[in-house]
Amino acid sequence: MTTSDLNIVASNETSACVLAHGVESGLREEVKNAPAARSSRISGFAQMSVKARLTALVERGFLSRDAAGALFSAENLSQDLADTFIENCIGAFALPLGVATNFLIDGREYLIPMAVEESSVVAAASHGAKLARSRGGFFTSPTKSIATSQIQFTVQSEDAARVPGWFESVRAELIDRANACHPRLLSRGGGTVGVEIRILPKPGVFVIHVHVDTREAMGANIVNTIAEDIGRWLPSSIPCRVGLKILTNLTVHRITRVRCEVDSKTLEIGGFTGAEAVDRIVEAWEFAELDPYRAATHNKGIMNGIDPVVIATGNDWRAVEAGAHAFAAMSGQYKPLTRWIKGEEGQLVGEIAVPVAVGTVGGVTRLHPAVQSTLSLLGHPEAGVLSGLIASVGLAQNLSALRALACEGIQRGHMALHEKNIEMLRRYDHMPSLTAVARGTDSAKEP
Repeated sequence: MTTSDLNIVASNETSACVLAHGVESGLREEVKNAPAARSSRISGFAQMSVKARLTALVERGFLSRDAAGALFSAENLSQDLADTFIENCIGAFALPLGVATNFLIDGREYLIPMAVEESSVVAAASHGAKLARSRGGFFTSPTKSIATSQIQFTVQSEDAARVPGWFESVRAELIDRANACHPRLLSRGGGTVGVEIRILPKPGVFVIHVHVDTREAMGANIVNTIAEDIGRWLPSSIPCRVGLKILTNLTVHRITRVRCEVDSKTLEIGGFTGAEAVDRIVEAWEFAELDPYRAATHNKGIMNGIDPVVIATGNDWRAVEAGAHAFAAMSGQYKPLTRWIKGEEGQLVGEIAVPVAVGTVGGVTRLHPAVQSTLSLLGHPEAGVLSGLIASVGLAQNLSALRALACEGIQRGHMALHEKNIEMLRRYDHMPSLTAVARGTDSAKEP
């Protein structure tokens, strides 16, 4: 798309939003009467053009025309914003943005934005979501937006025994100090919900945890400020040497849980009955439960679904990755983040438990025009709801991957989609296309 194809219009809160002329004119023509049914099951969506897909989203009320236009343009990040988001900026690096279909979560239809370059990820998430619809889709357990700060300190070995008693005597003061750092957070219903002390496995070394309800924010800046304030105060309360003062990405008070069930009949594939497919999927999960080498790849597949949604909504995918893998290892052996069993009626039952620390306000989520559009696509969810949507995608991705691995082999579907990349490489390298080779005309060259 060239600059001449674009019409720059001012947005409400950001510097500029890029609206594509083609989308705008097409939407005026195609979106006319009553909107289509708001469903994430859109027939033939994968075969549509980009413009037709955006039109379908607008017709169904998932996106406004302005939001669709911002997504249509590859130039949705201005130079000024790019220079704000990163040091020594020389440009922007674009990722493809796709939409996973078929998601029914807590009784509501969702189209899920995913920013990722790997072939088959969006297709796998959409397929897993389609399978889960057989028994009502995904069901999330509410989670609060609790972030945790750590203040590490060391005392002389002879003083170590009195630290637990000292901590109890200052518990209320610690909570008051933490809340004083962010009085506006208290007014929004958030604030410190608890403090604890942990004894580390080295003589005289302790760490204080301050747990904070950060409401709609991811909370890193909030709890880091609290950690530094308490760290400055600590030596005046107990003789100690203060170490690190920072958040932890292992947010065990922010665990998101999602559950789904799948009718065995929907899992029939190739030479396998639905019942056989259920058994094979459960056995595939048990492999990950027993073997950390398999669990690493099992969880990587889950993060194939989670990370692209975290990125598309302007959140910190590196923090979510770190928290997820640390949580997977908390038992002392690295374990899968999901669990799959056979239900009483022969159905497949899946669950995921994963820390998902995300926010919907502040920073990139407020400034990036594409992020504003993706949050709009999701209905501007609260942070707790967004974490449930993200974990649902991880569970759907895992379901799709396990079914493929257990019943047909992962390469069949993956490589079919990967052929687009191969064709593109052939064109760049002036090699014959797959079609030409199949026809025996391998001397033909792509332009």
